[in-house]
Amino acid sequence: MNVKVGFIVCGVHSEVKDALGRPMIDVKLIEDSLNSLRKAGLDVYRFGEVLSRSWEIEKAVEEFEKQNVDCIIFYVATWLWASEIWRAVRRLSIPTLIWCTPTPIGWATGGALVLHGALDEVGVKHRIVYGYPDEEETVRDILAFTRAAAVANRLKKTTLGLIGGYSMGAVTGSVDIAQVLSKFGVKIEHVDQYELIELAEAIPKEDVRKTYRELREKYERLPELDEVMERSIRLYIALKKLVSDRRYDVVAVKCFPELGDHYATACLAQSLLPDEGVVTSCIGDVNTALSAYILYLLSGKPTFNPDVQQIRKWENVVKLASDGAAPISLAENVKKVTLKRRGLPTEGAADGICVGFVCKPGPVTMLRLCRIKGEYFMHIATGEAFIPKDVDVALTECGFPHWPHAFVKLSGDLEKFIQNQRSEYISMCYGNYEKELIDLCYILDIKPLLDK
Repeated sequence: MNVKVGFIVCGVHSEVKDALGRPMIDVKLIEDSLNSLRKAGLDVYRFGEVLSRSWEIEKAVEEFEKQNVDCIIFYVATWLWASEIWRAVRRLSIPTLIWCTPTPIGWATGGALVLHGALDEVGVKHRIVYGYPDEEETVRDILAFTRAAAVANRLKKTTLGLIGGYSMGAVTGSVDIAQVLSKFGVKIEHVDQYELIELAEAIPKEDVRKTYRELREKYERLPELDEVMERSIRLYIALKKLVSDRRYDVVAVKCFPELGDHYATACLAQSLLPDEGVVTSCIGDVNTALSAYILYLLSGKPTFNPDVQQIRKWENVVKLASDGAAPISLAENVKKVTLKRRGLPTEGAADGICVGFVCKPGPVTMLRLCRIKGEYFMHIATGEAFIPKDVDVALTECGFPHWPHAFVKLSGDLEKFIQNQRSEYISMCYGNYEKELIDLCYILDIKPLLDK
């Protein structure tokens, strides 16, 4: 995700020297600060030199809004007059960050703190970061907030395709589409499952054979091209076409009972598409789709949307398992991934092709959006995915060893995890994005639920 940032240097002492004859603005420190952001991967746009008057600030803000930046950083270089800045910032719809270094020259610290207080007085959401550009924690804090701002900006341009409705009685996946638009800026479009089946049946037989040959080249363990495999492939091609034609950014699919009982489950489609940049969720669960999409925007990587299958309090381990779907790139060895019949007639009588593997080791972030009395909350958890020594035994415990699993050593308290988790589903990606998610909650007015 490319993050665009506007950079405004502000202060009133641009031409002034202190009693010792030193310039009150450290020009090199400003350049070092800019370079540290660019080196960290931010796309930084600077306006002017050192700005101090309201009309200068307003012109800069207007220019950055035209460039559709994700966040504006006010770099406080010396003492400033907050009254010259707060009106321009108050009319902004873009998240704002104040950055000040601890340098004693120029009295910038006081100016930054006054601006911080002034923005709070008029209700402007912002963060203040205090530190030098060569400090890892300083840059990390700035990156976290600007990335969160970029996610909030992307959500405002997101269209979510809901194919069917929610199922399995999982009311925690059902949403108020007006609330989702109001809170996240995400537009939800509803499509009937019949549309997906119509598209699937219209796919030429040769396209199915071609896709099957491609799968055969990638994976060693693949069932024959029978009716179940053919329909699973058809759903994959059809869902991919539907997403492309309607320009959906993310989809929630009601994969059963109707689709899975009378045609095929969508497990294969929902395992292949995430590695092609399409975020999906099962049983029409919109809150899972939104959770997964947020992690995808932050990480740029596929997300896993499993059930919380077992919580092992005695080991501080959460066992995750999906009933058939997972991005195949999350496997430690993609070649050894098993593709076979899903095999659960009570939930998908027509059957379908599922994938089977254990997710590779590494740091992970888990996320679940939920509502309490109609208000959104975000459960955030971090941990370390690992492969158990007795993995074959661990896979058999849930009764479906051929389904995708992940084993996570939780960083936080498992009792808090239990109290905070309000769905069978949780979304997982690799990497630690706790800071970004906490900042995103602040920007979106959502309360974070933390396990620590």
